Amino acid sequence: MLSGFIAILGKPNVGKSSLMNALVGEKVSIVTPKAQTTRDKILGIVTDENSQMVFVDTPGVHKPQSKLGEYMNKCVSSAADGVDAVVIVLDASKKLTDSEIAFIEKHLHTGASVYVVINKTDLVSYEKIYPMLSRLAYLTREDGKRGAIKEIIPTSCYKGDNIELLRSYLKGELVEGDCYFDPDDITDKSERYMICEIIREKALLFLQDEIPHGIGVYIQTMVYDGGLANIDVDIICEKESHKSIIIGEKGSKLKTIGERARADIEKLLGTKVYLKLFVKVREDWRNKHNVLRDIGYDKKKNL
Repeated sequence: MLSGFIAILGKPNVGKSSLMNALVGEKVSIVTPKAQTTRDKILGIVTDENSQMVFVDTPGVHKPQSKLGEYMNKCVSSAADGVDAVVIVLDASKKLTDSEIAFIEKHLHTGASVYVVINKTDLVSYEKIYPMLSRLAYLTREDGKRGAIKEIIPTSCYKGDNIELLRSYLKGELVEGDCYFDPDDITDKSERYMICEIIREKALLFLQDEIPHGIGVYIQTMVYDGGLANIDVDIICEKESHKSIIIGEKGSKLKTIGERARADIEKLLGTKVYLKLFVKVREDWRNKHNVLRDIGYDKKKNL
C-alpha cells in the first residue's frame, strides 16, 4: 500500500481550499471569496485500492494581528513538517510577488518534493501566465544549495483543468506504508467541527467585510431525536454593533445564514436538522485563550 501526506500552502485567497476539495472530490474545506477563510489545518483524504493520499489544507500565510492569527500561522508551519510533498498555490490573476518567490525557495531547501500550482487559470488568458512561468524558470533547476520545483501545473478548480494530472503527479510521491485513516474517511474533522465551519462559511458569504473575521462558531448542544438532529449554536462576535448586523432587520440576516447552513448540514449528516442560532458578544475574543480553546483554535496549547 502506498501512502503519504501532501501540504497545500500559499497566500490567502489563492484557492488552496478549492484545490483540496477538487483533489479529494468532496467538499471538506469551506470556500468563500474572502481572504483567510481557512483558520485551521484540515485534512482531506483520498483512498483507492492501492494508495491513500492525505492532503493538508492550511490558512493563508499572512502577518498575524491577533492570537488567532498566530495560531493560523503555526498551523501553516506545522503542516509542512515531515510531509512527502508540498504544493504551493499561486493565483494566476495576481502578479507573482517577491515574497512568494522567497516562500517557494524556502521550501526547496527542506528536502520535500515541491510542486507549484498556478490556480484560477479560468480567470486569465495564457499570455498572462507566461510571465509567471518565466520568473519561476530558474527554480526548476537545482543550484547545489537547494532542490528544484518538480512540476509547475496551471489549474482551474472551477473547470477541473489539470486536477487529475496534478493528482497523478502527487500519487507518485507516496511511499510504501500503512493507511493512516479508514478508507471511508474523507477528512479528519468531526461532525461538530464541520457543522461550525458550514455556519461560518455562510456568515462569511452574507456579512459585510469588516465583520466575518471577528466571528467564531461554537455548538452548545447537539442531540439526535429519531430522524432529527437538534443543534443549538452560538455565533460569537466582538462588538454589540456587529451583533445587530449579524441578526439583521427583524432577524433577516441570521435567518438567511441559518437556512443556507441547515441545507448543507442536512447533506452532511444525512438527516433532518432543527438549527437554532444565537449571537453573543465576546469582546476581543480572538486574543482570549479561553474563548479560542472553546471554539477549537487553541489545541495543544499552541498559543
